[in-house]
Amino acid sequence: MPTPIVTIHNATFRASLARNAAPIFPHPLRSLQLNRGEKWALCGTGKAQLMNALSNKYLCTPPLSLRYGTPRLATRGVPRVECVQFSGAVPTAHLSARYEYFKDEFDQTCGQFVLNDSIGSRHVAYDVALGGEPVDRSLYAELLRALQLSPLENRWAMGLSNGQMRRARLARAVLRKPDLLLVDDPFLGLDPGAAAVISEFLATSEERFGVPAVVGLRWQDAVPQWATHLCGVDASRGVLFAGERGATAPKLAALQEEHRALLSKGASTPGISPTDLVCTHPLFGKGAHETLRLPAELEFRGVGVTYRGEPVLRDLEWRVAQGSKWHVRGDNGSGKSTLLSLIAAEHPQSWNRRVVQRGVPRATGATSYFDVNKRLAMSSPELHAIFVKRGKALSVRESVASGLHEASNNNFQPLWSKLPQEKQQLVQLYLDYFGLGAIESRTFGELSVSEQKLVLFVRALVKMPELLVLDEAFSGMEDTAMLRCMRLLDEWPGTTLVVAHVQEETPKCDHYIRLLGPGKCEIGDVENTEG
Repeated sequence: MPTPIVTIHNATFRASLARNAAPIFPHPLRSLQLNRGEKWALCGTGKAQLMNALSNKYLCTPPLSLRYGTPRLATRGVPRVECVQFSGAVPTAHLSARYEYFKDEFDQTCGQFVLNDSIGSRHVAYDVALGGEPVDRSLYAELLRALQLSPLENRWAMGLSNGQMRRARLARAVLRKPDLLLVDDPFLGLDPGAAAVISEFLATSEERFGVPAVVGLRWQDAVPQWATHLCGVDASRGVLFAGERGATAPKLAALQEEHRALLSKGASTPGISPTDLVCTHPLFGKGAHETLRLPAELEFRGVGVTYRGEPVLRDLEWRVAQGSKWHVRGDNGSGKSTLLSLIAAEHPQSWNRRVVQRGVPRATGATSYFDVNKRLAMSSPELHAIFVKRGKALSVRESVASGLHEASNNNFQPLWSKLPQEKQQLVQLYLDYFGLGAIESRTFGELSVSEQKLVLFVRALVKMPELLVLDEAFSGMEDTAMLRCMRLLDEWPGTTLVVAHVQEETPKCDHYIRLLGPGKCEIGDVENTEG
C-alpha cells in the first residue's frame, strides 16, 4: 500500500475568507495524491498556485478536503512542507553589496544562512536551533557536500552568485527535515553544471535525506528523466491531468504542442510594431558605417578586481562598440555579476582609469555614478529582489514609468504624474504592445513571477538606454511574453549585454565574452562558436 504524503479530494482553494474572494482554480480539484517513493513534476502556468495549495498557504473548502499523512518525525504534531520559489536573489540589497570589501559584524556567511542563523554577531558563539529543534550537524555537513557548498561555507552570503545562493536555499530547506520539499523552477538561470548538481540532489533527496521533492516546471521545460509522475496544471483551467509518467506523458506532449501554437498567435500586437517602440532611441537609423566611427561604449584596459584578497577578474581586455550585442558567458561564480557591477558603477572598484566609457576614463572626479546610470538601464535578479521589497505597492504603470528616473535604476518612486505627455504616451505604447495595458492598475506585488519579469524588462527599455544590461531577464518568464521581448530586441539599436545560460532565453547576439576564471576569457563572434 502506498504511503500518502498529501491528499486532495474535491477541494476548492481561496486566498482569503472574504466573501467575494475568487477561487484559485475555477473548478474544485477532484483528486490528487502524492505518495512516498514518487517523484512528481508539476507542469504549466498554474504550478506555483498548486504548490501553494499543497503547502497549505490557501484556505480550502471543505476543511478536510486537504489531508496530510503522518509526519516523518514523531515529535511533530503536523507534517512540515517546505516550498522554495526562486522569484529573486535572496538575500541582497544592491548589486554593489555583493562585492563590498568591508563587512560589518552582523553580516552572515553561507554556512550561517543555511543554518538559519541569519542575525547575530559572528564574534559570538550561538547554539543554533531551527524551530526549537537542535541542528543535525551530520545532515548539515552532508548537505554542503551534496550541493557542493563546502568550499563556500565561510564565504559571505552577499558574495554568492545566484546559482550558489539557490543551492544554499535548498540546503537550508532540507536541513529542516520537511515531509515534503516543493521547488519551483529549480533550473532557471543555471549553467549546465549547476543544473546537473541540483537535478541529482532533487532526484535522490528522498533516498539520501528522507525528503521527497516535487518540482515545478513551465510548459516548455524538459521534464527530468527521474520524474515518475506528472501533473499538468493551467492557471485558468486548473489541474488537467495527474498520474504516472507513462500514462500522462502523451497528455503533456499534446498540451506543449497547444502552447507552441498559441505562441505563434500571441507574439505580435496588431497596430504596434517594434519600430514604433525604438524609433526615439539615439542610435535608431544609424548604419554600421556611422557607429564604427563612434568611440567605444566601453573599454576594459587590463582591469582587475579582488575580493578579500582573492582575484575575481585579472587583466581583462575587452572593447564594446556602440550598437553591438554581446552574450556574457561563464559558469555560475565565474565573475559575470562582478563584471556587470563594474559596468553599472555599482562596484566599489568601479572608479578605475582602466575602465573607459565613450573615451572617458572612469577616474574619480571625472565621472559619477549618476553620469553612468543616465545612459544605462538593466533587468537583473538583484533588481527584481529589491523591487519585490520596495516597489511591490506600485501599479504596473507606475512600475514601468519608474524606469524613466534618469539618475539611478534603483529609484522606485512614483513618476507617472510628473512625466511630460510624450513620455506618458511612450509608456502606454509599451504597456499595450506587451499586453500589460489590461493589468496596468494591478500592483507589482500581485503579479506572477513571469509578469514581474516582463514589467522589469519593459521598465528598462522605456528609458531608451544607450547601454542595456539584461542579466537573466527571461528566467521565469512565460514563452509568449519572452518571444515578444525577443522580437523587439531584434530591432533594438542600442548596445546590449546579455547574461543567459539557456539558449531559448538568449536573444540574438553578435559577439560573446566567456569568463573562464581570473585572467582567462574568450572573446569571439557568436556565429563562429556554439551556444
